[in-house]
Amino acid sequence: MYVDSGVLVKLYIREPNSAQAAAVVREHPVLPLNGLLELEVRNSFRALESRGVLTGAQRTAAEHFLDLDCVEGRLQPVPVDWTAVLQHSIALGRSFTSQTLARSLDILHIALALHLQCGLFITADRRQAEFARCCKLPVVLIT
Repeated sequence: MYVDSGVLVKLYIREPNSAQAAAVVREHPVLPLNGLLELEVRNSFRALESRGVLTGAQRTAAEHFLDLDCVEGRLQPVPVDWTAVLQHSIALGRSFTSQTLARSLDILHIALALHLQCGLFITADRRQAEFARCCKLPVVLIT
């Protein structure tokens, strides 16, 4: 299973649909974590603090629980052949961007899910969900 960064953030920060995200992810004891996911999640925490959505203490707590999930193996680092993933992303974009208007990072996450042979893609982004379906990935859309 591949959990997009927007859904991962909902597991650490109370946002609309956090409960739904937690319920869907709860069925899977281990989630893959790659460098792009970690960058986006940690950067989201900092951006939310800078916008005043989170306090410094809330950001620190979110980072603590993310780190704890990494240490305890709930989030498991996975090796990525970035050259292959980027090349696949380009090909996928060529095939499906015109009809979905997906963004580059959305395509990159989908290419990562395919590269990691994930059987399920979980996202809270409708455009990304549509793109994943075009790529024949089963999708759970958190709404």
